[in-house]
Amino acid sequence: MRLFYVLRYFLREAISNLGSNRLNNLISISIIMFSLFTFGLFLLTAENLTKLVGHWTENVQVNVFMQKNTQRAQSSHLESIIRSSACVANYKYVSESEALRRFQSYYPQMKQLTTQLETNPFPPSYEINVRKEFQNRVAVEDLVSRLRVDPHVDDVEYDQEWIDRIGFIIRFVRILGIFFGGILMFTATFSISNVIQLMVVSRKDEIEIMRLVGATNSFIKGPFVTEGVLQGLIGGMVSILVLFGLYNLILAKVQALRAPFFTLDLLHFLSGWTIAAVIAGGMLVGFIGSYVSLRRLMRQPVG
Repeated sequence: MRLFYVLRYFLREAISNLGSNRLNNLISISIIMFSLFTFGLFLLTAENLTKLVGHWTENVQVNVFMQKNTQRAQSSHLESIIRSSACVANYKYVSESEALRRFQSYYPQMKQLTTQLETNPFPPSYEINVRKEFQNRVAVEDLVSRLRVDPHVDDVEYDQEWIDRIGFIIRFVRILGIFFGGILMFTATFSISNVIQLMVVSRKDEIEIMRLVGATNSFIKGPFVTEGVLQGLIGGMVSILVLFGLYNLILAKVQALRAPFFTLDLLHFLSGWTIAAVIAGGMLVGFIGSYVSLRRLMRQPVG
């Protein structure tokens, strides 16, 4: 029961401190919020890119674009190479007219533009689905090399090549997020430390009286540590709310684009555990910042 009253006292004093020093506390909370928002944004981007890449990796394709006006009969040798390859699960020939219909279906807002063209700008192509056991294998790269040297082939696109590039981008985003998040968190810790130090100095006489009547350092530090934790809690919660608002805004923009290569089901916000970890990180920063500041000040002798 005594512990409950002590904690209530800590909380009441911490809330009072937050209200009495609004500007400095607002600056500290804002720094924490911006730090956690930046870290969360990098985390959210990396998680969604990872999920998208995972989805695309399950359906790796090789797209073979033919020279314009190439008839299917002229590419019989090429088709025999595709058919005989062990790494090919299935393939489909896409004619010029079908490619045009697809474009008009995917991008209806641009349909009027295609009707104004004198000729069909889309070449015939082959869409090749790679067997899962051959993804990331040399056999696929060998097939791609053989297809590229065919005289009727204009270009060959291998999904795995740009999936690997995106994988590198994801790793880079994560490292960048940790780097900048770490710097901003250090700044937030320093800011909280300074705010708590100012509060301790402004209440120096009151603290000295409490020490003279027998109050322990832990009891004196309690409200200030609680204040730092509350700053981190508020900063963490606000950062999640801002991030969630930005996520929904981006979601609406993506939905308006009607991109054919992925659906909104592939995008998701941070998980509950991740949100809790971000908020807990803010509270930890607040705790460390206040504790470091108080540790030195509380070592000073009475009087």
